[in-house]
Amino acid sequence: MDPELSWTSLEPPELALDALERWVREQLGITFGREQRDLFADRISGLSRSLSLSAEQLVEQLRLGDSRTMLSLAEVVSTNYTFFFREPESFEFVAKHVIPALPDEPLRFWSAATSSGDEAFSLAMLVREHFGSAAAARVRILGTDVSERQLEIAEKRVFLREQLGPMDQVRLGRWFVPATNGGVLVLPEIAELCTFRRLNLTQLEWPFERRFHLIFLRNVLYYFEPTLRRAILERCYDFAEPG
Repeated sequence: MDPELSWTSLEPPELALDALERWVREQLGITFGREQRDLFADRISGLSRSLSLSAEQLVEQLRLGDSRTMLSLAEVVSTNYTFFFREPESFEFVAKHVIPALPDEPLRFWSAATSSGDEAFSLAMLVREHFGSAAAARVRILGTDVSERQLEIAEKRVFLREQLGPMDQVRLGRWFVPATNGGVLVLPEIAELCTFRRLNLTQLEWPFERRFHLIFLRNVLYYFEPTLRRAILERCYDFAEPG
């Protein structure tokens, strides 16, 4: 990332906020409208406190290309609202119509805004329920997100019970075991299907060498401007297996 931000120490905090908002729009594709200005300011204030940097100093760190500041800013402006089997009708459709129709070959799924891994693990459960133990040799699921902190949660695979969403008790007992602090741990036979990597969707030179049979791209496009949405969807088309 090489943002072009104009800022001097003489500028007031409001101009620093403008510069930060411009960086977020240009580098992450996330737009905060006028009605969201207070929300954006609150998130920047929280980031400033956590890093012990003023808004002006945040801009300066971005100008210098500081990766820690870039990643931290990307995390605070991303909305990581997720839970297992969110919008269950999507997963029901995949279970009933998509997975049974897939070709008899090694399969690759992509959860393109996986947050803390809830979506990727939910897909893995569907796969195990359809293919049984053969899933381990048959399917690989990639979960990507812009937030390293969320990906660390996915790697640890420990979740609070309120993150389980509309999960039935049979599935809960089958794929989880109790963890500390009242949470639950995703079992290894689900976790082994999933790999997690950091990826900024708006940086359209994605590093994939092979195409995917299924791409989940949900609850993220509405953060982007229309032209960027279209570009991301076109890239997804490029990385989808024919048919």
